Amino acid sequence: MNAAITSRPVLHSLLVAGACAVAPHALELPLWIIAVFTIGAAWRYACEAFQWYRPSRLVRLALMLLILVAVFRQFGTLLGRDPGMALLITLLGLKFLELKTLRDFVVSLFVFYLVILGGFLYSQSLWLGAWALVAVAACTAALIHLMQPAGLNMPQRLRLSGIMLAKALPLMVIVYLLFPRISGTLWGLPADAHSGLTGMPDMMQPGSIRNLSESSEIAFRVTFEGTPPPLRELYWRGLVLTETDGRGWRRGTAQPGGKVSFVSLADPVRYDVTLEPSNKPWMPALDIPAIRPKGARYQADFTLEHNEPIHERLNYSLTSYTRYRTGALDAAEREQALRLPVNLSPRTRALAEQWRRENGNPLPVAQAALDYFHRESFFYTLNPPLLGDNPVDEFLFATHRGFCEHFAAAFVTLMRAAGVPSRVVVGYLGGELNTAGNYLIVRQSDAHAWAEIWTAERGWMRVDPTGAVAPERIELGLEAVRRLEQQGIGLGSLPADAVLRVMELGWFEHVARHARWYWDLTNMTWYRWVVDYGKERQERFFTSLGLDDISWSRLTSLLFVGALLVTLVYAFLLLRPKKSVDPALALYLRFCRQLARAGMVRAPHEGAIDFAHRCAHRRPDLKNRMDAITERYVHVRYGELTGADELRAFKREVTAFRA
Repeated sequence: MNAAITSRPVLHSLLVAGACAVAPHALELPLWIIAVFTIGAAWRYACEAFQWYRPSRLVRLALMLLILVAVFRQFGTLLGRDPGMALLITLLGLKFLELKTLRDFVVSLFVFYLVILGGFLYSQSLWLGAWALVAVAACTAALIHLMQPAGLNMPQRLRLSGIMLAKALPLMVIVYLLFPRISGTLWGLPADAHSGLTGMPDMMQPGSIRNLSESSEIAFRVTFEGTPPPLRELYWRGLVLTETDGRGWRRGTAQPGGKVSFVSLADPVRYDVTLEPSNKPWMPALDIPAIRPKGARYQADFTLEHNEPIHERLNYSLTSYTRYRTGALDAAEREQALRLPVNLSPRTRALAEQWRRENGNPLPVAQAALDYFHRESFFYTLNPPLLGDNPVDEFLFATHRGFCEHFAAAFVTLMRAAGVPSRVVVGYLGGELNTAGNYLIVRQSDAHAWAEIWTAERGWMRVDPTGAVAPERIELGLEAVRRLEQQGIGLGSLPADAVLRVMELGWFEHVARHARWYWDLTNMTWYRWVVDYGKERQERFFTSLGLDDISWSRLTSLLFVGALLVTLVYAFLLLRPKKSVDPALALYLRFCRQLARAGMVRAPHEGAIDFAHRCAHRRPDLKNRMDAITERYVHVRYGELTGADELRAFKREVTAFRA
């Protein structure tokens, strides 16, 4: 048995199974981890194929210690998701060098299953689920090869592996549907499991929003009840920033207290949000939300914040009002909304005071600032110049070029200097409508910053200074800005219909966009019906079946009964008497049916050779072929030492025969 285990074909199956199991981790772990595994596999192959040096136990021990040191230096620890998977994969590569016994091969294969499962610690996407099936099939085929080294070729092993997985599918579905679910995750992931997540930062500095806008990662998806609002009204509120040191903006040290109140001035907008994990607690909502979802806090600045950082996809339903009037400011809120940085330049202060003297009221002062941005040839650009220690002053009087955070920060600073309570709001603007699934996709590239000013008549009201210089960003989204910049067209220099012509897609871009939409819809369907099947969805599933108030004990009983029924059905199918059919006889009867359709029917008592002679008298043109098939049949069925090759040759002759 050991000779068969160490044979080259069995080793090849093991190497292929290992490659399938480890492949997805190449997207998540440092490449040197995958390289160590690959070198170990290649080294073992060279030992078998070219009689390379096989390292001794002492050398393998030294290599193991070297791997431990390298993983520790890479991650700073040996505990956690990333270092744990790195150790598992690299030591598997080292394990190849000591494979000898059946136990070694079996242990390696079962660890491959564990590596496949470890991939879901990084992602539960559709493509990973499909690849996991392929990897499990490859590992199962390798296990079959290990237990039965001879008698089955590779296609037969893969087919048997697929049949085994298919037979396990009913039990898997029953366990998936009936296993009792708990609120939250089933196990706690290590701290580094969420280290790669990115989201809206809790402070704004020159370049922070612009850097986020370079990412095409999806931030969240939105499904509206009815027709969605126009793109220019889709301001997704994330954070409100009130404190500034002249260079950056951050949230206030203490959020204003008091009751949150507002008066709606338009019909409500109802929608469902599927928020991607961000490692942040912010919950974007259409400006402004009217309700607080479960597990969230409604802040006094009309933002939503989850009780914990969001480490997995989160679904919540909201109602918002895009037009509203808020209440009065108390003394603490007003003082916070008027606070200026200590390094405010005299010319910035003088400009704001001039507007205050000339206009007086907050709205005319705000309009004066917007007119200033438009009149003094400010430019909205995706590549703003670097700014120094006083970015607002440099932006207003020197560069005149900036991204949305430059305009928002400068506008709020000017408003405060003019005595108008104001603050910065960061979030997202717009989104991409996926017509394949009729929902909105909001990406990190849609990140945006705008301003709010307080007036006695309206309370807090939104003012977006970016719209004064780049209306295309507000009306058409950031993609329009990118296209115009790529073609060297200045923002605001073309009428709306000309900009729309620039935005027209070629046929290839059109096909690519729709393919991307359908792929995203497929992934969302996978998430909604597979990944997101938690306690609430399980309860809705049983309610739809008329089963209310399902307890853990009843779920466990249903699970046991379902598994028992599947087991009994399989036992009946396996243990029932089966009619044995000789494959050679089955092929010969198929040959006889072809002759019968040509009018030559074999009598029940007639032997194969006699039947061939009778048919030859009637169809001399087929005599040679019928004699050859009959002779092959007699040899395969009654001859000695006939094998699978002769049976396959007989099958080819019968298949090719036409009467």
